[in-house]
Amino acid sequence: MANDHSDKSRLPIVAGILAATAAAAPSFFSRAESLRSAMAGCGEDAGWIDRLAAAGYAVGGLPGADSARAACVAAPILAAFLAISWIARKLPLDLQNRIRWGLSIAAMVVIGFGAFEGFQAFQRDIRDIRLLAPVDLLKTVGDRDGRVFINSPALSAASLLSPDLISRAPTAEAIQTLTSSPVRWREEDRRDPFAAILLAVPLEDSRPLVEMLGASPELHLTTIDNQGLLYRRGEGTEDTSTATPKFANKRDTALHDAQTAMVMHFLGKNNDAREWMAQARQTAPRDPIVLTQSATLAAALKQWPTTKREAELALREDASSTQARYLLALALLETGNISAAAGESATLSAKASNTPSVLWLQARISREANDPNTEIAALEKLLTLAQKQKEEATIIHIHLAQAWAKRGFATQALENYNAALKGNLTPAQRTELDNAKGTIQDRASRH
Repeated sequence: MANDHSDKSRLPIVAGILAATAAAAPSFFSRAESLRSAMAGCGEDAGWIDRLAAAGYAVGGLPGADSARAACVAAPILAAFLAISWIARKLPLDLQNRIRWGLSIAAMVVIGFGAFEGFQAFQRDIRDIRLLAPVDLLKTVGDRDGRVFINSPALSAASLLSPDLISRAPTAEAIQTLTSSPVRWREEDRRDPFAAILLAVPLEDSRPLVEMLGASPELHLTTIDNQGLLYRRGEGTEDTSTATPKFANKRDTALHDAQTAMVMHFLGKNNDAREWMAQARQTAPRDPIVLTQSATLAAALKQWPTTKREAELALREDASSTQARYLLALALLETGNISAAAGESATLSAKASNTPSVLWLQARISREANDPNTEIAALEKLLTLAQKQKEEATIIHIHLAQAWAKRGFATQALENYNAALKGNLTPAQRTELDNAKGTIQDRASRH
């Protein structure tokens, strides 16, 4: 009897260990998230989980970051099972048995969910760091002397992977300012010239700077990488030939080629972009990430039927892909299938209800579907997010004013027009808003 009671008392502990292990398993198959967390952990305002990931990376590289994230998931679950088990020992025997059964059922649910999430993460996992960060570009810049300019994504990577480079680059605040203002960048470069400029993906915020660098007689684009661009000062022939490095498997090779295609498109090299993406599709025809990248390129080229086809194929392989569903909804909108677009948008917003791009798309689709209620709900969420981030909200107020006016709510429409008129507007935009506001006021006075 004593042994039987001892076995029963150990059951919640075993269940807790198994549940904690299963729940933590996805952390070992989501290397991109481990790298992101570790990079974020190098910042001054990092959360404690990100700081632990950074500490784990310092000790054991990416496996260390994986382990740190896993521990953050497993520890609370195991602690909860142990605490409940300890409390149960103080209770009557029949109640102890009920709690043990409850913990066993809870453990099975957590194990099942963890196994499912782990398998999903395993299918999507990218292990090679060259597909996650500009490691080769950082090494190239780090091996040379001189002052370096890096954009914000490159700064995040350098903070973790090449910290010595940080002392040769401007501050984070200066980087944001200089990236968005070519005039200020040129002034800073004249004051203290940059020997090299590293721009890591995503590159869209660096477009003004890239356009200026393309016209510079002193700075040359020397390397196009799947993770970004490298410019160097000096004379000489530009060498931007790109070759696929060796990877452990075909999938990684395809991911590299798909990423390179998007960089080529950013540079306006659309023929090269198509060739790289076709190569990626041929190498890994069913990989959901490659298919999603292919749909992204097609959308950028406004090839909407191709976008729709590739997004549908991606969702067939990975129904949880938010990006693929976003592209499908966008393609349906652009091809005039508004009802189907609205259905996809509803599914998408349920999964990513606080993602600005998703909310903007939902607002657009709802406007086309003549559904001002859903449009207003999406825009109100966007406004809340913009206010939290202290971002410019003029365009959101304009759309909200129009949506409220469409529903016949003059007070709300006027409030948003007044808020929009306080923002940065051209004279033509200001006149247009004043006229719209006057029209609403006239209608309200007649009623």
